[in-house]
Amino acid sequence: MIAAPKAAPGECSPAVAALAGAREIIDQTLNTDVPPGADESAAEEVAALWAQLDQIRYQALVRMARLYARSAVARYSGYSTLDKWLVHHGDLPTAQAKDLARLAQHVHEETLPATVEAVEKGTVGLGEAVVIAKVTDKAVQTRDAQHFPEEQEYRGGFESALVAAKQERPALSVNQLQSVARQVAYRLDPHRLDRDHEAAHAARGLSLHETFQGSYQLQAWGGSGDALVVRAAIDTFTTPPGEGDTRTRAQREHDALIAALRFATTHTGCTSVPAPLAQIRIVVPVQTYLDAQGQEVPALDEHGRVIPAGVVHELATDAEVVRMLTAAPTGQVLDVGHSRRLASARQRTAAFHGHTTCAHPGGCEVPVALCQADHVQSFSRGGRTVVANLQPLCGPHNRAKYQRELRTHRQREQHHPPDRVPDPPPRE
Repeated sequence: MIAAPKAAPGECSPAVAALAGAREIIDQTLNTDVPPGADESAAEEVAALWAQLDQIRYQALVRMARLYARSAVARYSGYSTLDKWLVHHGDLPTAQAKDLARLAQHVHEETLPATVEAVEKGTVGLGEAVVIAKVTDKAVQTRDAQHFPEEQEYRGGFESALVAAKQERPALSVNQLQSVARQVAYRLDPHRLDRDHEAAHAARGLSLHETFQGSYQLQAWGGSGDALVVRAAIDTFTTPPGEGDTRTRAQREHDALIAALRFATTHTGCTSVPAPLAQIRIVVPVQTYLDAQGQEVPALDEHGRVIPAGVVHELATDAEVVRMLTAAPTGQVLDVGHSRRLASARQRTAAFHGHTTCAHPGGCEVPVALCQADHVQSFSRGGRTVVANLQPLCGPHNRAKYQRELRTHRQREQHHPPDRVPDPPPRE
């Protein structure tokens, strides 16, 4: 007589038995044919089942975090951490297991109270809770400890803002929630993006290697402003696939980069100012553009990505800036102003007359043909786009001038009360 195999501890528990019975019912339901006209209700039923499974997984994760905190499971199972246990028993990729274990640990330690409450109410799903835990940890680790010394206070404010955003906009996807996280980080620390961009720009570089096989490898890195320019150039010169075009997207973008470089080399030394080929559209609130007290809304590009204020000022050097009046609740455009920042070709010619090189006071040998039309009194501080207020400055000296003005402005701002209303620039 062959003895029946012994069931593993826990396999005969009421919870497991109840789930097994429920699974039989679910199998029968999901394996029946959907009658015509019932597709919508059938899909809603599957979505509801999925949400219930998320709740079960969430409760199981929390329970395992509590068990691992008592150390007995680690000794019994042979897996020293919860993420390793999840990889083995849940057949999960290592990265996903680490993310789930992170969430479980925070729930056990009660460091994400707003997320726990939202998950229990069903307004935040398991995948969204995992993202909230991950981006909150990253924000806490990369915060400016001098400005935000209290870690738990910063964590609580960041997490609460993300949960509130999800509850206000239930249709937010996981990817959109990550974008919201960047905006929340900006609101908590408006100058953090500029610091990150300055650090990335300082570490910029480019590496070109030719191989023995007759090919090459190109790698470049830098700040987010440079990434916008590179992407705009590639998009401008990328041709859509035509009939018979078998190139991949990567191949088309490679050809676009080569076309942009060829265009640049063939137009070196041109005396006339070429019309812009690429466009980078950025919407920036006036408070953020002026770097004034109370700035709460970041600059965004047309894809909703957060753009540092410093990058906006750098790009504005050769850009056209148009003032728009919008309705605060909806963002609807009410009026478009006529004041523009970009100097015309005639203004540029007149302002550069008498100069042969960059007008930097310390001297610079960059020829005026390669200089930018800089506002002596910054446009963001009320300077007008008139010949008397323009001068030729090379790119590096123009950026240095902006950074110097920004530091001076922040130092002055420290001596004024926080509720001071900034003086608006004069009408032009």
